Amino acid sequence: MAGQFMGFGALLRRWRKSARVNQARAAKALDMSERTYRKIEQGAIPPRLTVAQCESLAKLLDLDRDERHALVLHNIGSGLVAPSGAGQPELQKAVRLLIDRQMPSPAYLCDRHWNIIGFNTSMAEWWPWVMEPGANLIRWALTVPEARAQYQDWDKHASAYVKMLKFAQAVRPDDAELERLIEDIKKDVDARHVWETEHDMGETRDGHVFRMNVPALREIIEVVSHVLYPASMPDCRFVVITWVEGTGDDERDALGGTRDAWAATTANQDDVATAQRHAQNRAAEDAVTRWRKYQAAIASQPALATSEEAGREAQR
Repeated sequence: MAGQFMGFGALLRRWRKSARVNQARAAKALDMSERTYRKIEQGAIPPRLTVAQCESLAKLLDLDRDERHALVLHNIGSGLVAPSGAGQPELQKAVRLLIDRQMPSPAYLCDRHWNIIGFNTSMAEWWPWVMEPGANLIRWALTVPEARAQYQDWDKHASAYVKMLKFAQAVRPDDAELERLIEDIKKDVDARHVWETEHDMGETRDGHVFRMNVPALREIIEVVSHVLYPASMPDCRFVVITWVEGTGDDERDALGGTRDAWAATTANQDDVATAQRHAQNRAAEDAVTRWRKYQAAIASQPALATSEEAGREAQR
């Protein structure tokens, strides 16, 4: 896959040299200084290029369709869309940087309804569906035919995702968007069967080791799913997929555990109560943070001695 192991800077350098273009011309095409461009080729993480910049560079370097695709992918992955109500944009930028830095491992960020709101280049290369408008992990996993071809033992994975839906439903019984997602899932005959026959709950897929048939790699690989919750966006899940060397053993996975042991993992009402308490604590912490920022903003405003000064300030 273009650039996955080389890095964006090395990819640019190879394209530029193939086109016999110097760094000054490449920098001009991107409307940046030659010094900044040189740092990008040396491995610095640049601000994401715009569509216009990508087109300008592709024209200058005479990139073919696959190379243009790679260029765009390297600049889509950081397009993080903040979930509704999210604050602290500077921390969202930090999360976006973290997603990019997981390369070459696929990584993504989803909200509490599993809507994809950020992903890196490898994620887009391995699973292009994340780039589609309204991309949703569970809707893809349970209702899209390609997911059934990619997940080995799809029925086990379907049960794991249904468990997560039922856990979320127990934690947030009045969540209208969650209910709409569940109703969409149940429109699929196979997914509805899993919903009706699976009675357990599960909170996350953290630490699950499983096999997937990834078309971009043209082989079946073994991966580990790592799930984390960013403190700055606590309702979101930050997920990294690590490719591990499989043993070929049907009894033991790549980490030495029992193959598909995660399929038997369940959650109970105590876990639901714990999740609800954590959600309440996060909401309280978020409210305190917003109040402190409000106080800081008020304190930074100049003190006005008279009503006349206040009137002049209001007219600015």
